[in-house]
Amino acid sequence: MDRAVTHRADTVVIGGSAGSLSALRILLSKLSADLPASVLVCQHVPGRGSLRAVDLLRKYSTLSVVAAEDGMEIVQGQVIFAPPDVHMMIGHEHVHLRRGAHENNFRPAIDPLFRSAAVYRGTRAIGVILSGLMDDGSAGARAMHRTGGRVLVQSPETADFPDMPSAALDAVPEAEAIAIEDLAAEINSIADTPVVSPAPVPWDIGVELKISGLEGASMENENRLCQLSPYNCPHCNGVLWQIEDGPLTRFRCHTGHAYTINSLNEMQERALDESLFSTLRAHRGRAALIREMAKKTSGSESRRRLEERAKLYDEDTKRLEEIIQNRKPILSLHDAPDW
Repeated sequence: MDRAVTHRADTVVIGGSAGSLSALRILLSKLSADLPASVLVCQHVPGRGSLRAVDLLRKYSTLSVVAAEDGMEIVQGQVIFAPPDVHMMIGHEHVHLRRGAHENNFRPAIDPLFRSAAVYRGTRAIGVILSGLMDDGSAGARAMHRTGGRVLVQSPETADFPDMPSAALDAVPEAEAIAIEDLAAEINSIADTPVVSPAPVPWDIGVELKISGLEGASMENENRLCQLSPYNCPHCNGVLWQIEDGPLTRFRCHTGHAYTINSLNEMQERALDESLFSTLRAHRGRAALIREMAKKTSGSESRRRLEERAKLYDEDTKRLEEIIQNRKPILSLHDAPDW
């Protein structure tokens, strides 16, 4: 049976990373001053940069631009930015701020915001992915698409960093790629249009939203969502469960950390780099300590054995230095926006 047309599109959620500040300047400057929708933005900005972004973007928008506060009401004609170091999520008619586990190596992350729009707004929601590295937002965009929301993507050719828009298009082939200059006009035209009433939310989307809000992270839930993988969580060293989400392969640990396969690879690279330097430090320290022991040893044979052991640690140190020197640089996810 067809669902009745009883609702209107009234919620816009936007996610962006590297290069998204310039895109937001264009987008917000062209949104209608009487936009009949609320707008919520999650941007990957280091430290307290998101608060600075709010101050900067107020100059370009005729809408009210504010930083989110926990429990604040979601109203039409307002742009709400995720503050530093917490996930921003939509409730029934208000904002939730939760210091849940990092997702895709970020907090705030785009996926929890989009997933909350899927749960609490469904067909009323419009998701927008802007310029950025890697693929945060892709899983959230899939969740929105599964619950009937519209997904718009800044066309990769107009993005300073096309990775994130391209990943969203791969995850949701039905998403619409739109040049940044035309994106606001599309949102203006969709806002307040009639939509069918939301369908029941798939159980897995609801469970993952609860996990992001520290309400449902447990081994039992992960077992329901997916299967155990041979990998450990780079953040907490817990076991990771592997989720096959359409074209996406994703991972979660029972404390709530979540990764796409790309963000897991990036974090493992960082963990390996740190481990190599830690091992290098340990080898140098061992060589120095054993030589100090040799100096204080009276027996010539004992001194010789200790000096030989120190030389072995020196050889291992040289090998580690060569390995570190030959490793390729790690592409950082945490690029600052183009202030």
